[in-house]
Order: sequence, then structure tokens, then C-alpha cells
Amino acid sequence: MAANRDGIPNETTCPVSLDLLAKLLRSDGDLRDDLIRAIPAMERARLAFFCYNRVHLRALAFRITLLCELKELRILAGTKGDMLYQQATEYGIYDDHQDAILPKRRGITLARTARG
Repeated sequence: MAANRDGIPNETTCPVSLDLLAKLLRSDGDLRDDLIRAIPAMERARLAFFCYNRVHLRALAFRITLLCELKELRILAGTKGDMLYQQATEYGIYDDHQDAILPKRRGITLARTARG
């Protein structure tokens, strides 16, 4: 597995099989947590960063992070591990819904001219 100097997986590698990643994406609740816990500790930390680096997998990254030990996150990425853990714990207050984190965006309107 290729990694950058921090040991965090780069864009082309996934620390788990694609089948397992697909199962994690399709499952929820206790089943997802059981699948995550079955992954070895350092591999789980790598998977947390792998998912965090992809916006569409960020909710999964936060769930995985909460099931990691802060020690493994720090060993893998130093202070970036602290940052990820802090974001994951803050994310938990939003009931695991992506919409709750993102602010509502207002539509773009064009300015009207003085004549109407």
C-alpha cells in the first residue's frame, strides 16, 4: 500500500477490500459497528483517514474514527489524528445525518435593475 510521509493512505489505495468497504456503506447501526470493530486497529485508523479524504465518505469516516483509539490515530498521523477525533466527536451531536452538518444554502438570485 502506498502512503504519503504521514503514513496516511494516498488517493489510490484503500486499506480494506472493496467488498468490505461496500458492506460498510450498505450497512448501518450495530452491524456496521461490528464490521468496523473486526478490522485490526491500525488498519481501522487508516480506513478512517481514507474515508475522511473523500467528502462522500466523511460520515463513515467519523463513525470509524469513534471506534478507533486516539493512540492509533496519533501514531498514524500525529496531530491530524487529534483533529479527526475532535471532528468525529463533534459530528456525533448531529444524529449522523449529513444534512444536519451542512448549512442550508440559499439559491442564487440575480439583482433586479432599478426599472424592474
